[in-house]
Amino acid sequence: KVILKLFPTEDNRQKITAIHVTSNPEADINPGKAYEFLWKSLYPKYEYGLNAEINIKNQITQVKSKIKFPNNPEAEFEEYIAATEFIDFNDEIKDQVNKIVENEDDYYRVVFKVADWVQDNIKYDLNSITAKAVQKSSWVLDHREGVCDEITNLFISMLRMVGIPARFVTGAVYAGDGVGWGTHGWAEVYFPNKGWIPWDVTFGQHGWIDPTHLKLSDSIDSGESSVEYSWRSYNVNIQPEELSLATRLEKTGEKFSNLVKLSLKSQNKKIGFGSYLPIEVVIENLQDFY
Repeated sequence: KVILKLFPTEDNRQKITAIHVTSNPEADINPGKAYEFLWKSLYPKYEYGLNAEINIKNQITQVKSKIKFPNNPEAEFEEYIAATEFIDFNDEIKDQVNKIVENEDDYYRVVFKVADWVQDNIKYDLNSITAKAVQKSSWVLDHREGVCDEITNLFISMLRMVGIPARFVTGAVYAGDGVGWGTHGWAEVYFPNKGWIPWDVTFGQHGWIDPTHLKLSDSIDSGESSVEYSWRSYNVNIQPEELSLATRLEKTGEKFSNLVKLSLKSQNKKIGFGSYLPIEVVIENLQDFY
């Protein structure tokens, strides 16, 4: 039996237009919160998977008014403010997040400040330690480095420690020319009366994610497995291969209008070699939401 937990899901920005599940040899397939593949006979090789077509909107959840912080979460979100194996708690994380949100009473600004601190203080480092195995939030704060999973772990831990529900998202993302599509991890943060809002600290996308983010699953802990195997047999061992994920862009929609207006103005008309030129930067929000 194979239980596949990693597959496209639907939300307000992502819709599935077609999905086709495959297996070889043919299996009994049961869809649900996960896809279950069941073979009742012994074969030398089993293959399973699915192909899906997804439509993703470039959509931002609009928070137009201040939400008070702290804000006690409802009972249904208790598991999203609790520690887990990799999204763990300790005194160092608590002290740091309390410094970041000190005297702040705006829920949105609290989440933004925490994301900003993590982005500025945790170095993205694709080394052998973090590339092969997920590290705990406490390790990340201590070493000040990690990849998307570790950076997101610490961000979620800090939010949970101040009573803000957050969960881990696994998916695919386009990382630019020369890199292409790859697996990625980011967060979703719960906002009262608004729902789950995406937050990608690694990409610096706070309160939104670009349309190349393809969500495949969400979980309480980053260490949860994407697939589970079980079998009943005598003198038989299953050797699973790594999951293969292939993504391609079929077509794009129209370009969207600017969200902000940016203007630059030099403060000095003359400069010399070795001097510095002060520049005034003005950013105007053209929208009526955060």
